[in-house]
Amino acid sequence: MNQELQVQSSNSPEQQLPFALAGECRIRNVAEIAAAFQQRVGGDIRIDARGLTGIDVAVLQLLVSVKKSSAATGHAISIDAEAGGVLHLAMDRAGLGPALQDTLRSNPK
Repeated sequence: MNQELQVQSSNSPEQQLPFALAGECRIRNVAEIAAAFQQRVGGDIRIDARGLTGIDVAVLQLLVSVKKSSAATGHAISIDAEAGGVLHLAMDRAGLGPALQDTLRSNPK
């Protein structure tokens, strides 16, 4: 990521913990991103991926792992992403569309 990892936390009543992925998210950032997700264990996670300019398969695999780990603890993730944008294209190229498709919220407000 060329930009600083944007991490936000919330004490909202819905227990939805926001997380922003922006800029270039690559394998060199995966440990940092995983640590930030680890801080959100115990609640639903809402990921804002609308600011992505690039993402590789290592980070996509991390998203799949976060989804599975969250489900195992009774929580969910949702991903805000532009339809046809960087995240959608990377998921399709990596063959991970089916693994993450149900978490996507295209063009959220």
